[in-house]
Amino acid sequence: MIRRRLICVLLALWPSVAFAVDPLTLFLLRMLRDQIISSGIETAIEGVQRNEPQPVLVIPPAPYDLDDRKLRTLIDEGFVHLSSAQREEVFASVKRVLSDPKNAAMRPYLVQELAIKASAVRQAHERLTNLSQAQKRAIAAEARTEYEKLPPDERRQMFQVLQSGVVPLPRDLNEMILAEFGSVQAMAGAP
Repeated sequence: MIRRRLICVLLALWPSVAFAVDPLTLFLLRMLRDQIISSGIETAIEGVQRNEPQPVLVIPPAPYDLDDRKLRTLIDEGFVHLSSAQREEVFASVKRVLSDPKNAAMRPYLVQELAIKASAVRQAHERLTNLSQAQKRAIAAEARTEYEKLPPDERRQMFQVLQSGVVPLPRDLNEMILAEFGSVQAMAGAP
């Protein structure tokens, strides 16, 4: 009788043990399947990497990047105070900086900064151009007063910068200021 009861209990527990083993078996089978799939994918990727050369990283141009014609137009319209030879030097310098691979990531920022500077210089030049002759003479006189306060070396440098024409001043105002500076130099040279 005890034997019968033990067999009945074992038979009653047998399905629950089978059900308990089943989820564990399924879990182990899934892990094994995932591992086989992962190793197959890794093997395929490694084979492709060994057979094909690595692609060269190409940075696409930004949508607001400028071609040579647009860049030249930006410089010509923004820096109107410069001579054509000076604008050509600026263009060559900007092209050299923009084509440097070290600056590839900064290229959009550099173009943006150039556009902002060109716009600011153009606006300043236009404002100064629209001044009356009396206002321009007043500016030249103020510049002379400040120029007189400078040491001789700085005066010489300031005069050379104005002579070169790189300061964004209209030609007539530039000439007025140069005349004022010239008279200070003449007085400094006189006994």
